[in-house]
Amino acid sequence: MSVEQSSLGIDQLLLQASALLDRRRIEPARALLVQGLKSEPGHAGLLYESARADYLADRNADARLTLGQLLRQQPDHADARHLLFWIEMEEGQLAEAEALILGLLRDWPQHPGYYARYARLMLRALNFGKAEALVAEALQRAPNDAECLRVHAMCELARGRTGSDNKALLRLIIDDPQDGQTLRLLVYALDEAGRGGEAYRLARELLRAQPDDAQLLALVQALAAVNHWSLKPLWPMRRWGWAGAIGIWALGVLGGRMLDLWWPAAGGPFLVLLFCYVIYSWVWPPMLRRWLNRRG
Repeated sequence: MSVEQSSLGIDQLLLQASALLDRRRIEPARALLVQGLKSEPGHAGLLYESARADYLADRNADARLTLGQLLRQQPDHADARHLLFWIEMEEGQLAEAEALILGLLRDWPQHPGYYARYARLMLRALNFGKAEALVAEALQRAPNDAECLRVHAMCELARGRTGSDNKALLRLIIDDPQDGQTLRLLVYALDEAGRGGEAYRLARELLRAQPDDAQLLALVQALAAVNHWSLKPLWPMRRWGWAGAIGIWALGVLGGRMLDLWWPAAGGPFLVLLFCYVIYSWVWPPMLRRWLNRRG
């Protein structure tokens, strides 16, 4: 077989594999890619599509290894850098993801999609102001771009703005697995940052778009419980965990001793109140969760 015929065969194989991956037919695509790599193990296109196949199959470690091989051959390979950005962001390596997207923006400063992806990263980092600025920059360059509009809708949702136009876009976001996953990660990130009210509002919007999602329903129920008005006195513990609990206990003991010194008559009732608070913090939250789950 001539070099031209071999090249044509690899190119056709690559197009077929890429089309299969676009339809998420991962195993048939992987079989074609393995066949191609046997004859051309260093082919950049085959390596990239192999990494994409691993990424779509949630095999990020394998995808990372293949991308590393490709980027050693071609450090400026834009698609490989872009895919590695997604992997770093999904795995919570936000600094590494930011370095990658900034590199892509330095090389292609007019690319609206890179601004939109940087905005996604800032949403993941809970930097809503920067995310909104980046998506505005993206929309200036491509006002009708579907991805830019979806990221704009995600910013609106993150801010709690859910007008009728945004609800129509929410359906599009949910239908895209990457967008839906980004929003779920945003819910978890908000909750971990102590912004439970925002996490609950966003999770509830997602559940309205996916009412049959059992995992999302469980998440909304859990957030509803921890953000219930009757648990407001426990906010320091929720915000700072054991440090908050220790702080409250220390303040209670200190307050009791000071009352004994300056207002002895109030010392006893204060200690009773502190004891009731401790019992309430142990007993009421699990009771509330069970009641809310039964209520649905």
